[in-house]
Amino acid sequence: MSIDLYGYRFLWVLAMFIDREYELKNLDEMYSMFLKGHSHGVIVYGFRKVGKTTLVRRFIENKRGIWLDLSWVNSVESLARIVATTIERDIEYNREDPVEAIAEILGSIEFHARENNVRIPAALDEFHILVERLPIKLSRKYGLRRDEVFVDLLWKLRGIITSSTHVFWILVSSVGWAKIREYLSERQKAKGALLGVLDKLEVKPLSHKDSVLLATTITKDTNGDVSEEIARLSGGIPRIIEILARRYNTTKEKPLKLATAAIVEGDFDELFDSMIRFLAEFSRRDFDTLLQALKAVAEGNKTPEAAARYLGTTRDSAYNVLEELVKVGLLERKKNKKRIIYELRYPLLREWLLLRIQPQKDKTEILARALGITAESYMRELLEQATEKKITIFEDKEGNTFYGTTSKLTLNIRKVLSKRETEQILSATKNADIVAQNDTTYIIEVKITTRKIPKEEVESLQKTVSQLKRKIQGPVRGILAILEGEPTKLAIAEAIKHDIVILSPKAIRILAKKLDYPHW
Repeated sequence: MSIDLYGYRFLWVLAMFIDREYELKNLDEMYSMFLKGHSHGVIVYGFRKVGKTTLVRRFIENKRGIWLDLSWVNSVESLARIVATTIERDIEYNREDPVEAIAEILGSIEFHARENNVRIPAALDEFHILVERLPIKLSRKYGLRRDEVFVDLLWKLRGIITSSTHVFWILVSSVGWAKIREYLSERQKAKGALLGVLDKLEVKPLSHKDSVLLATTITKDTNGDVSEEIARLSGGIPRIIEILARRYNTTKEKPLKLATAAIVEGDFDELFDSMIRFLAEFSRRDFDTLLQALKAVAEGNKTPEAAARYLGTTRDSAYNVLEELVKVGLLERKKNKKRIIYELRYPLLREWLLLRIQPQKDKTEILARALGITAESYMRELLEQATEKKITIFEDKEGNTFYGTTSKLTLNIRKVLSKRETEQILSATKNADIVAQNDTTYIIEVKITTRKIPKEEVESLQKTVSQLKRKIQGPVRGILAILEGEPTKLAIAEAIKHDIVILSPKAIRILAKKLDYPHW
């Protein structure tokens, strides 16, 4: 076996597995427990490009198991096609109930194994697609509540996994355990649905020793100096080692110069850009918001306060985005005395952000707009969570909950109108985002801003309330929901005058806490 005969890519795979003996041994032990009837499966997680796919594929191939890439699943039909192609058989499933259909499609893998009298592992790569992207699409297509789809699907998956006697389930995802745990238990009815039935295995970056070995294998570096530096720069990410080693074989330049040239010429664009886009989709944060928050840390703004100044937003907003980046695995959170400090996890990510990503023009405005889209979506989901539940929130002594616009607010929502229904009932009016109904119709305007909210915003909302009152001939109340920012005194006075309630960020956090829902 030599570089000339087989090529560096073949050796790269072999070298990478030098440091995967621990993970393979763990998978083997878990699989052995499954064969004895004591295990159901495992969640495999870790950084993107760290080698999870190669690791699990190797394990699956050795056991003659099943591999399903869920990256492109966006419907029940596409999931059915992937599974049917993989197990080479037609699948019958419920065409009316999408959650039941997914359960029947995945259950066909267990049926296939039983029919062939084999016990095998089945890996679902990017499994979070099933519990994040798919429920959103299904709720829109079938007119269902996303939370209901989410919860039903999690419990269906639990049923499939716990009842499987012939399939050992491996769920693979490229995010940190904190984020996976949050998604699998964030909604009250879904708490612990999968966490209690699956083991977990983290696939970490290569150790420094094995990073050096991989770099040496590719470069044929005899004295080890080049390989040592490539290993240090890579942070143990095989793909980065491959890029730098390939450049060294061509130019023989020093690794730091190689890394700079690779960044400037765009060699890492696909790696880091796709990584951030993937995590943006998974965390439901805007891509540009995450990118600029990372850029803030790269430029030395390592505290929430410093990042807020850089981004032109509030400290709470910056903190929430930074914490999200910790959960998805791009930042590390440390304590320096009493201060919280954030550091980039990928060694070359800082240089990539500094050299390839320019600060956006009108950062504040763009960030507020990007977060505002997410804010509306968040508020809608929060109100949907509150349906059929009577919840009362009281003003505090300082008047910081409703800014004195009311002493209390009782929500007993029967229905939150869809976006299409909202557009229909409001017609051409644009001064409201969400409509919720019970005996009273609530018109909700969602705001997130770095500037003070003026009185004109309240006046616009009041016009919408008045128009709707005339249209439906029933009680209507306006609510200004502020996720970031605060109103001016004139805006508060205008709200009191017209019986409009202003929900402060504090009020929204209280509501989220009462509903056991993640706060903004």
